Amino acid sequence: MMRLDVCKHCISVEPEGMTDLSRGFLTREVSRGVFMLTNGNYQSLLVTTGEGVVLVDAPEPLVQYIEPAVSDVTDEPIKTLVYSHGHSDHIGGAYLLQRPGLEIIAEERVAKFIADKHDGRRLPPTRVFTDQTTLQIGSRTIDLKRDEFHSPEGDLIIFLPKEKVMMAVDLIAPGWVPLLDFDITANMFVYLGVFDRILSYDFEAFISGHTADVGHRRDVELTKAYAFDVYETVKRVHGEINMKELLAEERDNEQAGIKRLIEEVTAKAAADVKTRWLNGPMKGVDLWTESHCRAMLLYVRWSD
Repeated sequence: MMRLDVCKHCISVEPEGMTDLSRGFLTREVSRGVFMLTNGNYQSLLVTTGEGVVLVDAPEPLVQYIEPAVSDVTDEPIKTLVYSHGHSDHIGGAYLLQRPGLEIIAEERVAKFIADKHDGRRLPPTRVFTDQTTLQIGSRTIDLKRDEFHSPEGDLIIFLPKEKVMMAVDLIAPGWVPLLDFDITANMFVYLGVFDRILSYDFEAFISGHTADVGHRRDVELTKAYAFDVYETVKRVHGEINMKELLAEERDNEQAGIKRLIEEVTAKAAADVKTRWLNGPMKGVDLWTESHCRAMLLYVRWSD
């Protein structure tokens, strides 16, 4: 096994509970030689291997800090870039990392999406796989498995089994409820099911793609509890609505009746959910719960 350079200088490496972004970024060592890089909003994952750094994602707001962060912890060059999914906010800085020999890995449907976009920012992958693959690079084993909890093109569940590190981008935000519309998930059924798929893995650290913090198993469990509370509340409130009576009141304009249904169920469900979560363990309930209830209603009424 090749020796890993671990924390060469450690100038930017901070422990959990300390968040000094005076340099514009910080890193957290989540396992020996495995680092989360953040600017306080976006995150990338840096993995030393003894044969070059594997980088997961290159958000454009973060990309200027990637080289300094890598050189702070290791002499290894960046050899591999993995795309967690195709959204430009997470991989739109890839063009700034372009160099000879850089391997870029993506699942085939994400690769097709990037090819169709052809925007010059999201570099085309040099290695494409279907559904799942395992990277064996130096001392590291990295499992990549396709899911669809967020984007229709596909999302990766990225797992380092020996280090017990998991990455799944735009599923949770440690300390927060999800962003607008459950982080604008394109498939609520798959989203609700992914929590059990994630929790079936033996992981300790969870890299979410956002915030300055490393997530943990408890963060995934909390977000699952919140999401299913929204689901059950919306389903109950929707079931209590007498749709026939409501549409009779709007008999000359059925679409106005549908709009009223959406507004009434959303408002009642959001008020109910807030009684349990507004002062709870996650921030953002006041910002996003109404959008969560509306997104869940669209699923409950037309897809569930």
